[in-house]
Amino acid sequence: MTDPANCKHIHKRLIAKDQDAEYVECLDCGAILEADELGEPSGFDESLSDA
Repeated sequence: MTDPANCKHIHKRLIAKDQDAEYVECLDCGAILEADELGEPSGFDESLSDA
């Protein structure tokens, strides 16, 4: 695993979502983050028809 302080959190998966926030787990370092902390849209709301 990568050190969370040095990880760019590129590989992540959605682990929880409620009406106020989305939480993701970094697959590289294991950190649990709020999607808003990453400063980028999560992209989890896209449907397959957008592909």
